[in-house]
Amino acid sequence: MEQFALIGMPDEGQRYIIGHPLLRLLPEKWARAMISKTKVRTREIICDEDNHKQLGYILDVPGFFIDWDKRDNPDRIRIINSLIGLLREKNINTLVFPLWRDIISMDEKEYFEEESITILDGGLIKLISLMDTVEKLLVILNIKLQEIEIGIWGADNAVGQVWTELLAPRVNYMVIGGQRKENLVELGGKILHETGLSCHISTDPELCLNNKSISIITRIPEGGEVPRNTGIVISSCGLSSASSRMRKNNGSILLIESGWFSLPQSMEPKKIVDIWDKMAIVEAVLYIQDRSYRDCFIEEALTLKNLGVIKGIIEKHGVKFSGMISNGMVLSYNGFRKLYFGNLLDKQNAAIL
Repeated sequence: MEQFALIGMPDEGQRYIIGHPLLRLLPEKWARAMISKTKVRTREIICDEDNHKQLGYILDVPGFFIDWDKRDNPDRIRIINSLIGLLREKNINTLVFPLWRDIISMDEKEYFEEESITILDGGLIKLISLMDTVEKLLVILNIKLQEIEIGIWGADNAVGQVWTELLAPRVNYMVIGGQRKENLVELGGKILHETGLSCHISTDPELCLNNKSISIITRIPEGGEVPRNTGIVISSCGLSSASSRMRKNNGSILLIESGWFSLPQSMEPKKIVDIWDKMAIVEAVLYIQDRSYRDCFIEEALTLKNLGVIKGIIEKHGVKFSGMISNGMVLSYNGFRKLYFGNLLDKQNAAIL
């Protein structure tokens, strides 16, 4: 069976030091000074213990996370080639790397692809589960159409377009925003023709996102500011340090970063604690084991119709969408009700006082 390798979320090299036969014996300051020069290492095997199958490996690549942006190009290529060599040794062509956007350039990603290595980050499952969550939240909120105001920043890209197409038939007021006005005008015309909704268009992220019932961000605005006076913020951009900073700076805003799901035992990775690692691993398992999922992933355009097809494939494997990730934590729908309506009550009481 084909396997994959995971480069998990960073921990400042602590895992690598503890597991290294030499570095763990050195003073921490010395160990950290040496860690960036060490090789890629296999840290752990990922198994489906119920079916006694090995799914893949967890790798430590400390060079990626320590002073990576300060390295010259030959040094970066040396580390990348070291990683590719280990993948070749284990006959692995699928690399699971949730934070790749923060680490490697598009040229470096293409270099992996030229070596027949596909990089997955869980982004497709994140998007599909997030859309499922928002549809359910609209039912839970039970807000009248004329009272819902939606802002979508990044509607000039493919992800923003599918969000616009998903929500336009369900609301009476929507602002679509982004940097490429001509794309927004074209999308606005399409939505008007198909649904009768006239979308407001803006190239200002504050006008697009502030003072809305729901704000959807598919591209982090310059500066990374969190929308103000907005009920719910949906972060539908790729996982990165910028999205993490937005999480830390969100104040009292209810930030939803992804949908969540329950898995059949055969797909539940053991010993994987980080939610983003788990999401990316599920995508890798589907990519490797289901040809129809792989074909959709590689060949199909990102459209609302195609996302519906992929969602059906995911559910066929017993994956059940069952909640969301909010501020880095898994939140059930009951938990959302308590949090959202509790916040709403607090605001109403504050206004009265």
